[in-house]
Amino acid sequence: MSMTILKQQLKEKNIGKLYFFTGPEQFLVRYYVDEIVRTLLPENARALNYNIFEEKTTLKQIEDAVSVFPAFSERRVVVVKESNLFKSGDNQQRFDEFFKSLPDYICLIFIQSDPDKRTSLYKALKKHALLIECDWQKADALTKWVIKVFASHKKQISESDAAFFVNLLDPDMTFMLHEIEKIVCYMGEKTQVTRGMITDVVTKSTKARIFDLIDAVSQRKMSDAIQIMDELIAMKEPVPLIMAMIGRQFFILLKTKKLEERRVPQAEMAKLLGIMPYFMEKTRRQAANFSKDALKRLAYKCAETDFAVKTGQIDGRLAIELLLMEIS
Repeated sequence: MSMTILKQQLKEKNIGKLYFFTGPEQFLVRYYVDEIVRTLLPENARALNYNIFEEKTTLKQIEDAVSVFPAFSERRVVVVKESNLFKSGDNQQRFDEFFKSLPDYICLIFIQSDPDKRTSLYKALKKHALLIECDWQKADALTKWVIKVFASHKKQISESDAAFFVNLLDPDMTFMLHEIEKIVCYMGEKTQVTRGMITDVVTKSTKARIFDLIDAVSQRKMSDAIQIMDELIAMKEPVPLIMAMIGRQFFILLKTKKLEERRVPQAEMAKLLGIMPYFMEKTRRQAANFSKDALKRLAYKCAETDFAVKTGQIDGRLAIELLLMEIS
């Protein structure tokens, strides 16, 4: 709801006095903060009317910045990023009084990706500010965004290929943008993005590599599975993370089996599992290579192996290799 309000304010150029951005998707945070600044401040007036405070900041510094009248502009913007004030002992009443007294010419923006919700500052901001939560975006929203970004570079990509691209990566829009730019450079004068271009250029996320690993094992391609495992370890991926993601994939396959027993439509199945419809068929094929009992046993075995690695009973790489052999 708050995001809808912010978009409407930007559209109407009716920017408020106090905003609070939280959440892990910093690409969206940067985008909307930049939009607020662009809306309020002409480029030639930003040097005089735009302050950024990071980490070690006192409330007095912010109060002083807020008290300065704008120069050659109607508004002034003050941004406070990842501030230690969320750990300070200032009481909520002091913050309440400060936020209530903000002058009309000020736009004060707090950015805290993971704030402590018990603090006085958080409670005061929640009470007085427009709270904008920028969470990781869902796959369908990211797919539409990827199509738009390629279009901005005068490149075309099909919806299915955009979905394929999204599922190769973690849902970090900053990293996705970097990968899109790599593909655009690779394409040269070509205008149509192909699946081959994506696989040639994109650095797969750990999640996508784990999917390939389980796929290789389920098809008894142990050499391929071992190669993927070695690549993950060479990328300095922690063994406990690899184990956790293998276990997670088996739980997804187990859920897929159960949903198929209930005759849940494939589109609804993808929604319940949190994966793109394009990849649902591949997930079903992967699940078909295991019985339900085998998936339960393997999920338990992953947890058991993970414990053995963490307690030093077995070497991490050897543990994963033995697990893969058992799966096959």
